[in-house]
This record gives sequence, C-alpha cells and structure tokens, in this order.
Amino acid sequence: MDLTTRKNLEDLVQVGEELLKKPVSKVNLGTGLNEPYHCTTNEEALIRFAKILAKEKNTRELRSPGVNGQKMQSGSTVDNGANSKAKPELLNAISHSLPDLHQLKLSRN
Repeated sequence: MDLTTRKNLEDLVQVGEELLKKPVSKVNLGTGLNEPYHCTTNEEALIRFAKILAKEKNTRELRSPGVNGQKMQSGSTVDNGANSKAKPELLNAISHSLPDLHQLKLSRN
C-alpha cells in the first residue's frame, strides 16, 4: 500500500538528509556489519563522485562533440577534428581526468 501523504514525504526527506550526514561505511563480509570507510560523509563522497563524473563527461564530449558535422547544443557545427585548437583542449582535459580516476581507484582500496 502506498501512503504518499505530506507527512510521509517530509519524513523521507528527513531520513535522506540524516543519511547524507553519516560517515561513509561498507559492509564487512566476514561479520556482516557496517564499518566506517574513510573519514568522510556520504554527502562529501557524493559531491566528489559527481565532480569526477562531470569531468569525464566533458572529456568524452571533447573527444567526440559531434559526428559528421552534426550540430551541437549551442547550434555551432563540428568540423570533426579539422580545428587545430581542439587538440590542446583534449590533451588538457585528459590530463585533468586521469589523476581523478587514479585517486578514485586508490580510495577504493
């Protein structure tokens, strides 16, 4: 049964806000208990993860902003690599994204 009342929705928001303030935890497969994982909150971890995803999205868009001269969202057409300025931007974007991926990998261990 679904009780979508104003009070239940407010309670759900409250629970979500409380979860964001709690420290990141993982389940110990040996004991089945939650254990702290790093010294950060769920909110901070989600913000960091969102930034990594945004950088990766930007890198993918720089690598292939459009195909066969299709229009991008801004309305300009893409020259499919004929623009010499695109290459330095691409290299710059990749160099910024790789350390973040490496950092994410290290934080998983």
